[in-house]
Formats: sequence, C-alpha cells, structure tokens
Amino acid sequence: MKHSNFTINSWRTLLITLALVLAALTTWATSYFERGSLPESTGTLGVSFGAPDRDYRVPIHSLSPMSPLAQLGARPGDLAVFDHPNDLIRTLGTDEMIGGILYSTKGSSHFLVRPIPDPDSARHPMAALVGVGTWGATAYISLLFGVLIGLRRADSNVMRLFSLALLAVSGDYFMYNLPSGATLDLLGRVVDPLRLMVKYLFIVYFSLSFPEERPHMQLTWVRRMYYVFAAAFIFSTAYAIADNYHLVEWSLRQIISSATFSTLVKSASTLISIIALWLSWRRSTGETKRRLAWIGVCIGAISFGYLSYNLNQLFGQPMPETLRGAAQGAIVMLAYLGLGYATLRHRLFDLGFARNRVLVVTIISSFLLVVFSITEWGVDKLLHFEGREKNVIFDAAVALAVILSFHRIQHWVSHQVDHFFFHHWHEAAQKLKHFQRNAPFITDIGVLQNRFIGTIETYAQARGAAIYTLDPSQAYRLQAATLSGGPTLLDANDETVVELRQSHAVLSLCERGDLPGVELALPMVVRGRLEGMVLIGKKADERQYRPDEIALLETAAHQLGMDLAGLHSEQLAQRAAMAEEKALLHERETKMLRQVLDDTLKAKAVAS
Repeated sequence: MKHSNFTINSWRTLLITLALVLAALTTWATSYFERGSLPESTGTLGVSFGAPDRDYRVPIHSLSPMSPLAQLGARPGDLAVFDHPNDLIRTLGTDEMIGGILYSTKGSSHFLVRPIPDPDSARHPMAALVGVGTWGATAYISLLFGVLIGLRRADSNVMRLFSLALLAVSGDYFMYNLPSGATLDLLGRVVDPLRLMVKYLFIVYFSLSFPEERPHMQLTWVRRMYYVFAAAFIFSTAYAIADNYHLVEWSLRQIISSATFSTLVKSASTLISIIALWLSWRRSTGETKRRLAWIGVCIGAISFGYLSYNLNQLFGQPMPETLRGAAQGAIVMLAYLGLGYATLRHRLFDLGFARNRVLVVTIISSFLLVVFSITEWGVDKLLHFEGREKNVIFDAAVALAVILSFHRIQHWVSHQVDHFFFHHWHEAAQKLKHFQRNAPFITDIGVLQNRFIGTIETYAQARGAAIYTLDPSQAYRLQAATLSGGPTLLDANDETVVELRQSHAVLSLCERGDLPGVELALPMVVRGRLEGMVLIGKKADERQYRPDEIALLETAAHQLGMDLAGLHSEQLAQRAAMAEEKALLHERETKMLRQVLDDTLKAKAVAS
C-alpha cells in the first residue's frame, strides 16, 4: 500500500520517537549491567513463590537458610506482598533494598531486606555474563533493524508493523534489568502487556502477509480468523492489565490466570507464524523461497529460545536458570543476527544496497573502535610505568599504534565486507572491469559495441542499452542496441545531445519523456569533443541506479569512446596505407607501361 509523503513523514517521526524512548530505556537498563553479570553484584532473596491468592498475596513455597526473609522469621506457607510487583521477576542487585509486607501466623509486618549474592550466578559466572550480554546485544540489534526497516520500507503497512514488532523486542531486556521504582511499576502493569501484544500480534500479521506479492491475508477466511485471534489477544492484554491493578475477580482468576491466558495466546501466535511461513515457503520459488527460509528458521529459533523457559519450568528446572538464560540469550541473539545477515547479504527486506553497505561498514567500524579502545585501556592497565613523563610517552605510543593499525585493519575489513555481504555486486563489477581491460585489444568495432552492450546489461540489470556515434552530418547515428523504441538518429540539436555536449556528464532521463524507457545517458568524450553516447534503459527490478553504479558506467562509456576512436584511427591509418600502396603500385605500373611504349617506338624507328 502506497502512502502520501505526509503520512510517510508522520510515520517516520513516530518511529524515531518511539525508538529513542526504547533506546533510552535500554541504555538505562544497561547501566545496571553488573546486576546479573557479576556474581558479587547479582542478588536473590533465596525464596521460591507460588501463584497469588485471592488478595494478590504470593505464598512462600521454600526458603534457603541464607535468605534475608528467613532471617526475619519467614517460613514456607507465609504470604508476601512486595512494594514493587516487578521485584518478583526482575534481576536484583546486592546494592539495593527490597521492601514489602510479610503475612505469617504472627500477623503482618513490613520488611526491608538486602538481597544476598546469587549462588547460581557464582557457580556459573561465565554463563551469567553471557546471558546479560546476549540479551543486551539482542535489544540493540532489534532496535537497529526495526528502525532501519521502518524507515526504508515506510510505504508498506506490513513492514511498518514488522518494524514495530522488532522495536518491542528490546523490552525483553530492559523490563528485567531496570531498577525498582514507579517507572518500572508503570511499565510492568501497562506498557509491558501492550508491548507483548505488539510483538506477537504484529509478527503473526507479518507472517500472514509476507511475501506481499502472494499473502495469505488476501484470503477472506484467513483475514477473519486473524481478526478473531487479534480480538482474543487484545482481550488477553486487557485482562493482564486489569489483573496487574487487582481488578479481576477471584472466581475468574480461578478459572484461568492472566499468566496462563497470556502464555496460551503467545504460544498460538508462534505456532501460527511458523505454519504461515512454512506454507508460503512451500509454494514459493527462487529468491522468495530462500528469503522465507531465512525468516522461518530465524523466527523458529527465537520461538524455541522462549519455549526453553516454559519447558524448564514445566520439568522442575533441571537446568540451572543462569545456564538456561545464557543459552536462550545466545539462541535469540544469533537468530536476530541471522535476520540481519540475510537482510544485508540476501536483501531479505530489500533495504537498498547503499543503506546495506553503510550499515555494515558502520557496524564493523564501531566494533573495531570498541575493540581498539578496550585494547588501549587493557594495555594501559597491565603495563604501568613509574614516572609521569614515561606514562605520557607510553600512552602516546599506544594511541599512535592504535590509530595507524585501525585504518589499515578497517580498509582490510571493508574489502572483506564487499566480498562477503555484497558478493553479487562485487562479482558483476569485476566482470565489467575485466571487459574494460580486454576492450582495447578487440579489433572489430561491431564486436566491441555488441560485447559492451551485453556486459552493461549484465552489470546494471538494465532493460537494454544503445550506442550512438557522431556521423559526418554531425548527427548521432545508432550503431548497436538492445534498447527497444530508441531513435535511429539523434539530431545535433536534440535536447539530450546539447546537454551532453555542454556538461560532458551523465544525464538522468527518468523524468523526461523525449526518450521513453531510457534512464541514463552516458557521454563518450574524446579530446573535449562529444563523439558519441550510450543510452541505458531502466533496471529490470525498477530500482534506481546507485551512485557507485553510475560512476562505473560513466567510466566504461568514456573508455568505450576512447577505444572506438582508436579503432577509427587505426581504420583510417589502414585505409591511408592501402591508398598509398595502391598509388605506388599504380606509379610502378605506369612506369612499366611507359617503358614498354618507349621500347616499342624505338623498335619501330629502327625497323623503318
């Protein structure tokens, strides 16, 4: 669906605003990175709780002997209500205080306790670090690709909703790592249920609508089923928000809890998405089939990662939560990286070459900067010289080495990026350059022109090309073409010819109607004179020509002009040599005839 520029600009403003808010929350959560990653900073209350009772009090199932609540006299069967409900699920720190009300047989009392170091994190410190790191990285990756897809594909409702679903993924990190307080209370009670609805419901819509050429949503019964499912998910979200504000009757909560309801619709969303993508994959072919395979595998891996939590809980946590969290984080992060890789290399969502390349180089360069910064910091900490001057000299030497090596490594990495992510473009460019190297050694003008057109069509994926050269009447005559509808002769005062003669630069003709189907006019300038031109049609996929493509095409056209001029010069030289040889032969024959005639006359004179 196409949208007006106003609508697109409004959407982009909304998208960027939302992304900045989510990025701020993610960065805020990242500032508490040590909670969950460092054993000495990761806290726990050492208590396992059950489902809330009719008064929204959570029962204590078991306590460890070192639990701070156990130190206050809490026992299994007692009930607790926390001042901040998210303290039940978020990552706690040993540097904060957790408050609430404890209900026991002795009555009720308010408590304020400090979490103890989590023994599970201490037993698996590397897993704890990996878990927090991978979830944090996933949040930033999803924000990055969500913004990129939303901005680049702002004309598509399907891609808009998909970008919002990607933005919503960042909440999987900050909802568990933000500090306790009123902000997190509001996020947990209202924003998080809405976030989960956007994340799952829009992923289902995307799965039913991609590829946009043959979506499942074009079927009436599919649309109706989706509307019914969306209504159920919206009701589940409203139910969860009401439950968070203690507005749901106990009789209804006994039938189905908000947590169970939410798990059911989320599981159904995952199942519907995978089935829809699988059905689309089965009936697709070629590039579309490969794209669907990437999307299906990545979304399936993400779903499996989230499923691991439910399975671990169902079987009584046979895998320590720290290890499970690290494994899930790694799986989910790799899946999103897979989506990113497929987007960049296989044009999964057709973001355009220029943006793809800029994104890759930016990410790689940023990563290198981080690595070099850490290296410089590590060297400075490990090697410390006494004396201020020695330290200053050493720091300067390290900084200089980092700067010099960064540029060399960045150049090498950029070269590898072109080969790895943009292999098809790189291969096409190499074929064109190979032709340019061989062109000066082609001795036939017709062969040179036909091979040039074939190479250009392959490189640019163009719908034909045409070559015009200057004739004795100062007009430009068609010499070779695969471009349909082109004129056989362009007058010397034709508008395109005049502009090329004046500018000696590439002309974009896509918005002009004098040469239908032609998008680019490339000049062939030799010694300051316009000796010809190359007209190139539109791309087969209707994309615009990239600046790097235009630059290479312009160079190729200029060299063609030089090669043609060289061949014409050679032909003229050959004709002049042949004419001279004929003149010499004629002169010799004339001398011979004169000699014969003279001899004949002399013989007659002697005879008489």
